[in-house]
Amino acid sequence: MRGPLPLDADLDETLVIQDAVVAFVHRFLETRPDSPATLPPASPDLIAALLAPPPAQGSSIDELLASFDAAIGTGFDTTSPGFLSYIPTGGLFTSALGSFLGAVTNQYTGGQHAAPGAVAIEQSVINWMTSLFGLPEGSGGILLSGGSVANLTAVVTAREQLGDNFSEGVIYTSERSHHSIVKAARIAGITADRVRMVPIDDHLRMDADALDAMIAADIAAGLRPMMIVATAGTTDTGAIDPLNRCADVSGHAGAWFHVDAAYGGFFQLTDRGSKRLNGIERADSITVDAHKSLFLPFGVGGLLVRDISTLVDAHSGQGAYMQDVGEGETPHFFQLGTELTRPNRGINVWLPLQLHGVDQFTVTLDTMLDLAEWSAATLAEMRGIEVVTQPELSIVAFRSLDGDATSQRIFNHLSSTRELHVSSTVIDGKFAIRLAYLSHRTSMATARRAIGLIAEAI
Repeated sequence: MRGPLPLDADLDETLVIQDAVVAFVHRFLETRPDSPATLPPASPDLIAALLAPPPAQGSSIDELLASFDAAIGTGFDTTSPGFLSYIPTGGLFTSALGSFLGAVTNQYTGGQHAAPGAVAIEQSVINWMTSLFGLPEGSGGILLSGGSVANLTAVVTAREQLGDNFSEGVIYTSERSHHSIVKAARIAGITADRVRMVPIDDHLRMDADALDAMIAADIAAGLRPMMIVATAGTTDTGAIDPLNRCADVSGHAGAWFHVDAAYGGFFQLTDRGSKRLNGIERADSITVDAHKSLFLPFGVGGLLVRDISTLVDAHSGQGAYMQDVGEGETPHFFQLGTELTRPNRGINVWLPLQLHGVDQFTVTLDTMLDLAEWSAATLAEMRGIEVVTQPELSIVAFRSLDGDATSQRIFNHLSSTRELHVSSTVIDGKFAIRLAYLSHRTSMATARRAIGLIAEAI
């Protein structure tokens, strides 16, 4: 290519760029099975080069891909089979293709009037999800950027049920719930003295009796239970709060019942998962993250609601310049959340589900449960190791009986090889190590390697 690249390049110029990018992607995917989970730190020179402003006349695609390759060769690699930190995700290639298709066609999916077909594709994904969780006719939802935004949307929707008197409302959630719940409450104008952190039981699940007692005390004090947030798969250990008990308490108190299933939700596809998530179908709203337990690239979460009108009541708004927008058979997503302009997220979920079929996701999720159960059973037999709680989903939390120093040494040994990337937490005031299995690239070989490294470090 000669001279500056036009914004609408011709076919030959486009093909040169396309071929270079596709070749880069192929090389990247070919290395995934053996890719280390921990990458080198970024050098000051690299950061300085990446912070440079764009040139006036443009650069070649080869030069830019080289810079990008250097950039992603630092930090940690979430696409590695050995990435067992936080809540892993493999970044499914077929979903990335969906994102590419959505970005190139660039239809406006905020309203069904502008892209009725694309919105129908996204609505089909929502319909599949609401059916999966057993929500009734009249339910619905919206795809969002992730679980944090979904939890915020849920809090705002619950707040709307109290109208202008929401200052009297109280939110209840577990001590081990995701920090985005408290953050969402703050953003939504719920003061800190109106958020209750409910104690947990011996299995690190919300104590429903304590929840009941806290609600009774607040009602006696003249406050109103606004929202109960249960977690279907905590980030620390994958614990599932007692969903049916929480639903009962919510019903008696007249509170909105929200289930944060960002991590654990799509285990509903499996027999074991659906049994452990029993009661989730009673929720008023459910947070899900397809970029967690459907293995998709980051940026696709969602909120499902029992009654779609509750989302509309909390989020609808329309300027005068939108007077020509009509109604149709599918919703306007701008009426269901905070975004007016939004990407075509539906294609990112629809394409892999259609290409692979749902069974492929179910089988892979079952494999993640198998790896966690095997790891927990094997660790429990190792001298000096304590499994903090039996895994309900795909996270195994463990520690040394010899104390934090030994646990820290095991953690350091796991990380030092760069093959694996693990994370830690604090449970009952003690250092604990997490093995989180949730990548379609992770196999029994990875689990065996992790256990072998732990054995070396004891």
